[in-house]
Formats: sequence, structure tokens, C-alpha cells
Amino acid sequence: MTNEVAQTKGNYLTDLQKLDGATLRSFVDPKHQASPQELQTLLAIVKNRNLNPFTREVYFIKYGNNPAQIVVSKDAFMKRAEQNPNYDGFESGVIYEDEKGELKNKKGIILPKGAKLIGGWCEVYRKDRTRPIYREVELSAYNTGKNWWQKAPGQMIEKVAIVAAVRDTFSEDVGGLYTSDEMEQAAPVDVTLNETREDVVARKMARIEQFNKEQEVIHPEPELVEEAIQGELLDSELEY
Repeated sequence: MTNEVAQTKGNYLTDLQKLDGATLRSFVDPKHQASPQELQTLLAIVKNRNLNPFTREVYFIKYGNNPAQIVVSKDAFMKRAEQNPNYDGFESGVIYEDEKGELKNKKGIILPKGAKLIGGWCEVYRKDRTRPIYREVELSAYNTGKNWWQKAPGQMIEKVAIVAAVRDTFSEDVGGLYTSDEMEQAAPVDVTLNETREDVVARKMARIEQFNKEQEVIHPEPELVEEAIQGELLDSELEY
């Protein structure tokens, strides 16, 4: 019996096509936070793209009751690129604004003195194309100001640029897949209301008053629309 278990385990570790949903969930989602549909989506990506969840090539990011985000590691992107026979290397770096306000590209992430980091860039080469794929990404679109984005923003934005360029260059291998660095800035925000009913009414009445003042410019008789507007705005706000 022990040999059978070991053989079965070895099967899916060496052949991801033999991986089943229950085994996948026990490894990537032991708390059962993901829905069956989300789990099946991950399993399909694992098998179709041959991404190994046991080496963290692909995994879930789950925020409360929000839909699970399936993300792929940068190493997995590079591995797929290097496995493609047409891969011919890449160059990358950062985009910065110099003291004169001019935008410049440079290889690597170390900035000149007085420069302001603006973004990252990457150029990927394929042997079967005459021109490289070039992509730029803007720092402000991805920078969360947390963790490594605070410590090493140049390194992080260059990594995002590399992934974006590799994805567009080898869409047949990694198209439609994203890393956690790309998904992090889209993390759901807690929008739970902390106001009392009285607070909501007071805030909405203030908005109604402001709305009516604005309507005086448009409507010669704002009292004709005031009652309808008040009812509509209050009803929409209090039904929470």
C-alpha cells in the first residue's frame, strides 16, 4: 500500500497531467478559500501550460471573499521563454527623468545622481523576427509603496517590464498569465461602511444641498426637481 501511495505521488510530481483537483487544493488552498470553479481554472492552467504549483511557478492570491487571482512567477515566464527555440535573449533597464526634465532609458537599475525613476523597459529578441519586442511600464501604475516596491522600486519595475515583454513575445507560451507584482496593485480595497445611518443621512443631505445650488445655474425653478432628487439620492444611499 505504501509503495502504491509513493508511486501515485511520484506520478503527479513528475507528470502534471496526472494531478487531480483534491491534491492541488491540499497544496495551494488548504483552507478551502477558493471556489470549485477557481480551483478548476487553476488546474486547467497547470495542465495546459505545464506550470508546476509545487515549485511555486503558479499559485493563488486570495483576498477574503473576492475572486482568487491566479499568478505566475517571473522565473516561470523566463523558463518558458528559454524553452522556446526562437528565444534570443533580452535587454532591460529603467526609464528616468534627468535634472533637465528629459526622459532617458538606461540598462540596469542604478540611477544617475538627481534622477527621478519613471518606469522600466525591456526588449526581447526572437530568432524568427527581424525586430525585437519592446515594452515600457510606468512606475506609478504598479508601485504600491509596500515591501520591495519601497525598498527597491527600480528592481521591481524592471521586473514588471521584463514579464510584460516576454508575455507579448511568447504569447503562445505565457499569454494571458500575470505575476503577483502585476496583480498586487489591483488588490481589492476594503470598502466596508463605518458610518451610522445618521451619518449617511447627514452626508447625503449635504450633497443634496450642494446639488440644488448647482441646479440653480441650470434650472430656473430648482424646487420642481428638488423633491424627486432628494428621494432618489437618499433611497440609493440608505439601502446598504
